Amino acid sequence: MFTIGAHGAELSFYKRNGRSFFEIKGIGTNAKFFVKGRYFVAYFPGELLKKELFGRSLKDLYFNSFYLENSVDSSEIIIKCNKGFIPVFERKGNTVIVKARRKLEKEAHKRLIPPPVGMIATPFYVSENTFSPIEKSKKSYDETLFFSGVRAFYIKNYQLASAFFRKIITKYPESPFFISAYFLLGDCYKNMKDYDLAIKTYNRAIRLAPKNGLVVQMLFSIADIYEKKGMFVSARNVYKKVIKDYIGTKWAEEASFLLGLSYYKENRCRDALGRFLNVQKGSKYYALSMLLSAECFFRVKDYAKAVLAYYYMSNSLDMVNPKVYYRELSDVGVALCKFEDYKEANKIFDYMESTHDEDVVEYSFIGRMRCDLKNRDLNDLDNRGNYILKHSRSPKIKALAKKLMDEAKLERGTVSEKTIDKIMAKYRNDPDVISLALFVYAEKNYREGNCDKALKYLIKLRKLYPESEYNKDGSPIASECINKLLNQFYTNPSRDLINSLFSAEVLIRPKKVNLCKLSWGLIFSGETEKVEKIMHYISDDECRQAVAAKFYAEMGDNMKALDIVDNLQRIEPYVYYIDMIFGDINYFRGNYRKAIGLYENALRIKSGLMKDYLSLRIARSWFQLKDYNKSINVLKSIKLPMFLNDALFLKGICFYRSGRLKIAAEVLKNLINNLQYKERVLFYLAMIYYKLNDEKDAMHYFDQLRMFYPNSDYSKVLEALLP
Repeated sequence: MFTIGAHGAELSFYKRNGRSFFEIKGIGTNAKFFVKGRYFVAYFPGELLKKELFGRSLKDLYFNSFYLENSVDSSEIIIKCNKGFIPVFERKGNTVIVKARRKLEKEAHKRLIPPPVGMIATPFYVSENTFSPIEKSKKSYDETLFFSGVRAFYIKNYQLASAFFRKIITKYPESPFFISAYFLLGDCYKNMKDYDLAIKTYNRAIRLAPKNGLVVQMLFSIADIYEKKGMFVSARNVYKKVIKDYIGTKWAEEASFLLGLSYYKENRCRDALGRFLNVQKGSKYYALSMLLSAECFFRVKDYAKAVLAYYYMSNSLDMVNPKVYYRELSDVGVALCKFEDYKEANKIFDYMESTHDEDVVEYSFIGRMRCDLKNRDLNDLDNRGNYILKHSRSPKIKALAKKLMDEAKLERGTVSEKTIDKIMAKYRNDPDVISLALFVYAEKNYREGNCDKALKYLIKLRKLYPESEYNKDGSPIASECINKLLNQFYTNPSRDLINSLFSAEVLIRPKKVNLCKLSWGLIFSGETEKVEKIMHYISDDECRQAVAAKFYAEMGDNMKALDIVDNLQRIEPYVYYIDMIFGDINYFRGNYRKAIGLYENALRIKSGLMKDYLSLRIARSWFQLKDYNKSINVLKSIKLPMFLNDALFLKGICFYRSGRLKIAAEVLKNLINNLQYKERVLFYLAMIYYKLNDEKDAMHYFDQLRMFYPNSDYSKVLEALLP
């Protein structure tokens, strides 16, 4: 006695009382059994037995040998009797007993049980003597040709097999093997990759026998050829024909799945999902459909749906062939890791590695490395990466491993700017690595207190990769850095700084930025127009209304500004903002004296930034009233560097208007290299020296004005005055 176990079945061989027999235990309800000549076949549709191949010759009076064969989705155990014996079997529940008895002469050509159409050993088609030597005396020549072709086909000698089948087609058109020969000839051409001739042969066979039971198999073969040639539309037309012509059958079910699979192969996941998600739970295609659906969701980074699709089929994982779908299995494992279901992820990776197939195992290792990156198990990641770099023969797998090891280096956060630049150059076409590099370096600078640089890299991350998951991780860092730099701005105001903070806020939109403070910083820096983009998001209701009123006053919409001001509380600091806003309304109306009084009331606020801003507005009001001395005295009180150039220019113009031309010239020369004022300064210097009768210096500044600003309107005034 000996026993060989397999998943779902156990085969035992016994010798008792001089008799031999086989016993197969653990069979399911779908199993089928039949006898073909000296062969007994146990057929397991939709089930793969665990062992890939086993076989054994027997030195026995009754039985010759046995072996197992697997296809894509079914298995067979084949038992062969010795010559002169035929197998008989008896089924008892989930057990089948196979015995051998002598073959009677009258049974020599009797077909005991016909094989099912989908059996692995096809093409056998008709004769029980397929595996045995042909007795020429008992067979016609066409039958001899046919089974010679079948044997040649079975040993994959397609050139020889096709010769036999062509001979039948050309010489024996009335033969009962004529149509079968046509079908098999198409299979030969297909296996020899002569696809055009194969399709032509199949189509002719279908035209000759449109009602033959094997037509649907030929249609599937034609569709498969179209897919091999990349003609997916033609393949899908065939699948749609099968669905229509064989509605309600297993063929229609298979065609519907293959239709979805063809969309999947073309990366048309939306269309593929329409098929996969409609596969019924009891279908043999259900597990694979859910896996491929999960992969589709993974590709668009919808990891939640990917995980959910996997959970639907997780109990049927063994129905998916890991040697074919190892990429999809690995991706789903990574999706599970993103949801911290490491137990289920390890189940997938263990299943892949149980194949001991080099490609599958290496891809499983890549998946595990991605999970290691997620849960920051960086030492395990490096160990697996080093194993792949040492043993893998695939450049692609090595490159993936090296990339993940570089990402682990980034995750450790000990990289320098030089390292970041190298990684960004190396992976310039890989958004995942570069977005991680930008985030890591921003985080490092944040930890070191360098908020300027941290924001710079977070802005770059948002601009280059707006969909990156690292933008969400960087949002709290951006909030803290913007608020910290806002405090710095109010201590040492700078238009460049406030504008960069505004850009970071608008681009990143972090949740906890002090937008009230940012808005007033923009207003006092003269960037009031930008406030419109953020003022509606200010959480403090009073501040939001005050900012809005100031904005509308500056934009000349006094009615809207007044409506908002009426709702503001007359308490600090808003009472000063109210005075400032009323001052603005009068200032823009030209009522400068009233504006000055309101601005002076607002000066009681304890804010150096607002005081200098209002002082500059008061000085301009006195200028408009032509009281240049008062304007100059107010300008002297301005201390903050951000306003000094504005104050200096206005002071120079005041001296010019009051007739103190030489002092005006000395003051304005301090701004001659400032691009903001250069054009106006050159004009006024030319005018000053013209009035001082210094034609040489006047022409000097006039020439500079024409050189730097050839289209300046100021030139027209000077052209009328100067020769």
